[in-house]
Amino acid sequence: MDWNLGLTFYSINPIIFEPSQLEDPRARKQIQDEKYHIYVVCKRKKIFFESYTLHSNYSVTQLYFLDEKHDKVFLEFRHPKDLIVHSWKDGIYKITFYGREGELDDLKFQALLRNVDKEFLEGHTNPEFWDLEVVYIGQAFGRTETKTIDYRLSNHEKVQKIALDIVKSGTIEEVIIIGLKIATNDFGTSFVSLDSNFKRPTVESLTELVKKAQQRISEGQEVTVYEASLIKYFKPDLNTEYKETFPSKDFSSYEELMETDFDISTMSIDTEPLGVKLYSKAVSEAKFLHHHFYPLKTKSDKRSLFEFLYDLSNETDESKPL
Repeated sequence: MDWNLGLTFYSINPIIFEPSQLEDPRARKQIQDEKYHIYVVCKRKKIFFESYTLHSNYSVTQLYFLDEKHDKVFLEFRHPKDLIVHSWKDGIYKITFYGREGELDDLKFQALLRNVDKEFLEGHTNPEFWDLEVVYIGQAFGRTETKTIDYRLSNHEKVQKIALDIVKSGTIEEVIIIGLKIATNDFGTSFVSLDSNFKRPTVESLTELVKKAQQRISEGQEVTVYEASLIKYFKPDLNTEYKETFPSKDFSSYEELMETDFDISTMSIDTEPLGVKLYSKAVSEAKFLHHHFYPLKTKSDKRSLFEFLYDLSNETDESKPL
């Protein structure tokens, strides 16, 4: 029986925030302490607050965004009276929700609206105004000379510059950042056809399989593999422009992955907990869950996972051997 071993990289507990929040020491501390290693920089049309109206049996909150002609496109949310909007200023809503007063920023308030107005969502099965276009993917932290993660060296300022460049290029758009934590797992698959030469697995072969499946790579390489997988999948435009953000040209930095016995690497990213779907120019369908498989049976397969990164970072040095 032939087994295929796979190593899965997937996101857990994603967070969503605006670039300005990276100036807050508390936000930076959360990103560092909870190890949000990957930034996914996205853009969409900026959504504004228009009005709140209290009716006899329900309330209506009206938001809007601007179309290409800078005309308002209204989004009307009908929800229970238990959600009251008292004011909105500088992106902060003062609200009362089921008798409790509080303040929410734009993103949290919009997420609350999506949760309380189920009827609205049923009438808008693919509300494109929530969807986020992935434009840049990068690592949140720097590396030491030994390529381990150095949490003292942050890339926050670089991400903020990218966000500023996007905003300057279009006044009707806003930049939203998703922070990703990475988890890994292994899996084994075997396919047996009716005419295959089936051999019952022995205790020794299963023991060897378990031993191979227990292989892992270092945390630094997990981050690099996941970043490479996401970039190769979404192919964000700005990852071409900001070449200095890519891993080293030296493929020995991926030697741990090269030496494993895994046949498949899988990547998945799930943003349903955030209530937003992702897409890019290369991936046109906006979805909560994106996943992709990469073959790793040979060293050539393993190297191909990073070819998209390598080609970009090596444009000026085409003669250097891989």
